[in-house]
Amino acid sequence: MSFLTRAIGALGPNRTLAERVALFAAAAAVGPSFEPGLQPRKTLDQAIATGVISATTLSLVTATQSSIDALGSSLMRTRGVDRSNATSATKLLFNVGTNLAVAGITETMARLLPPHEDELLRRGLARVAAQRSSRVALAGAGLSAIIGTADLLAQKNPRLRWTLGVPLALPAGIAASAFEIHRVHQNAKKYNDTTISKVSTRNSVGIALGVGAGVLAMQAGERVLASQVSKSLLRVAPDYNEIANPIGHFVALGILGGALTAGYEYATRRVEQGGAAVEPAYENPPTSHFVSGGPESLIPFATLSREGRRFTNMVLTRDEIENVMGLPAKSDPIRLFVGLDSSSVIEERVELLIDELVRTNAFDREVLCFASPTGSGYINYVLAEALEYLSLGDSAIATIQYSLLPSPMSLNRTGLAVEQNRAVMYGITGYLRGLAPEKRPKFVLFGESLGALTMQDIWQHRTVEAMERDFIHSSIFLGTPSATEFAKAWRLDREKMDPQGLMIELDNFGQFADLPEVQRNNLRHLLLSHYDDPIPKFGTNLLLRQPWWLGPINERPQGVPKSSKWRPGTTFVLTGVDLINAMEVIPGIFGRRGHDYREDIARFVSEIYDLPVTPEQLAKMEEALRNRELKWAQRRVVTEQVERAKEALTREMKSWIPTDDSTIGSDDIWKQLVASAQADIDAGEALKQA
Repeated sequence: MSFLTRAIGALGPNRTLAERVALFAAAAAVGPSFEPGLQPRKTLDQAIATGVISATTLSLVTATQSSIDALGSSLMRTRGVDRSNATSATKLLFNVGTNLAVAGITETMARLLPPHEDELLRRGLARVAAQRSSRVALAGAGLSAIIGTADLLAQKNPRLRWTLGVPLALPAGIAASAFEIHRVHQNAKKYNDTTISKVSTRNSVGIALGVGAGVLAMQAGERVLASQVSKSLLRVAPDYNEIANPIGHFVALGILGGALTAGYEYATRRVEQGGAAVEPAYENPPTSHFVSGGPESLIPFATLSREGRRFTNMVLTRDEIENVMGLPAKSDPIRLFVGLDSSSVIEERVELLIDELVRTNAFDREVLCFASPTGSGYINYVLAEALEYLSLGDSAIATIQYSLLPSPMSLNRTGLAVEQNRAVMYGITGYLRGLAPEKRPKFVLFGESLGALTMQDIWQHRTVEAMERDFIHSSIFLGTPSATEFAKAWRLDREKMDPQGLMIELDNFGQFADLPEVQRNNLRHLLLSHYDDPIPKFGTNLLLRQPWWLGPINERPQGVPKSSKWRPGTTFVLTGVDLINAMEVIPGIFGRRGHDYREDIARFVSEIYDLPVTPEQLAKMEEALRNRELKWAQRRVVTEQVERAKEALTREMKSWIPTDDSTIGSDDIWKQLVASAQADIDAGEALKQA
């Protein structure tokens, strides 16, 4: 058999029906993967999304169609027909009939389970699985009809036998994708959806062809693995001949999932190491007595993690507050942070935070803010500094860490975080209960991203009124994830959850300013969620039903592409890719895009936390917030580069220093070189001026 014949056969003619249907589906899935998302997408992002969608489609369709084929074989056996010796007409009848029957049954099952917002996850998954199975069965019926008809025609007219060697599945899938990619770009242009404008059309075609080759390689690997599993099964249980093949495909799918899980765990360990690393810009403990890790603190500086060291080192000084606000600072701000390394026991970490609050007299401040960090332990710098400016330093911010990983990798730790935050709440409210009302601080809450979830779900199955009973004055939550149970219940039934209308969800400060004055004065709790932020939208619900923001085109909010359609798996993956680009920010340049909420934070802190500010103070404060963020970002870059240069110099100098000379240290050489370089720079500047 020639190479060309083998290559053509690999494209379809030499493959099983299940593999041909999977080839078509995986290749056809490439086209919809190019639809615009909530955030700008680069070509590399597109390649990742396309690869994930195509590979997943391949595995799922292969397993599904293989199960349908096994069912057809079983039906043939019950009728006394041996599939290997059956006529072409019999095979055509059973293949098409079985697929159409399965399509009808699964479609009926899906229709019996109509979607609704508060449905159980297993109910929604059952409906989607039925819908997908119905489509796979229809594709199987269509392909079976074409293959079977071609076989019958070839038997009647031998001159048509060449048609049996024509590959249909993969080329048809690629053609469908090419057409869909063209349609996607045309619709995006029509509706001015620009999030795929950076995706090269030429490279897109290359990606589509590359994915086609990749699909063949993946299917070959999956086929070999599934074949080995089914052969092993038949040696042990020969009676399972009919189901051995689908079992092999499901096992292969499981192994693929296991490999992905192992890769995820490896990446998790690497990221955790980075989260605990010491940055050169924050290697020295703070000098303020009012922050964790500083003098007299109960928490060692070394246990604060990267984000904890940033948070405590960046506290505002009295001079900074006075220079911006034009008024004397009332106090040195308090910033308290308990890291994961401070103790391995939740109860001990909670006790440390409460003890730090007592040590610093945080309950005597005008404002006490309990903040839940993102997965890595990050607390928004703009929020912290805005609160310290507006309170003239008479504030305390307390937070407790639950993970070292970015929020998308910390989803499995939310239960621990909620339990930990609830314990802190019990401690704080218990202390406040013992104070006279007039002596209690203004107790406020803050959470961003996963921090919003882990704070709000303290009151899961409760109401906004329950927050009031815990002495909470007000709260601000940025980019609340869709999986947040408290926010989900509030969105579904606001009359029940918040009869007084104390909570609101907005896209920007302009919407708040447009509200009636009576409503503005009544609001105490804010969910700030940008329409184009994927974090409040990404979740398993995208796999189950069409989200509200992908509803009728004329009802979609600003920032949501009008040309995109809801496709369960595709929309889920594309919105997941959007998470990567939603948090791209430029230090010192505040925007209002995706998960960047910096532009509106200062105004909302003033309004929601009830901390009045003049327009002049606000303008000066926002300028200071931008400049300060840029300065710290520059400092991080410079100190990191200096540290790298110092390490390189140390390695080089080791070859210069005699091994028996212990009087010269690398630090001494470094200082001499820096001083010499500075002298050369000064001399050069003087020469220029002369």
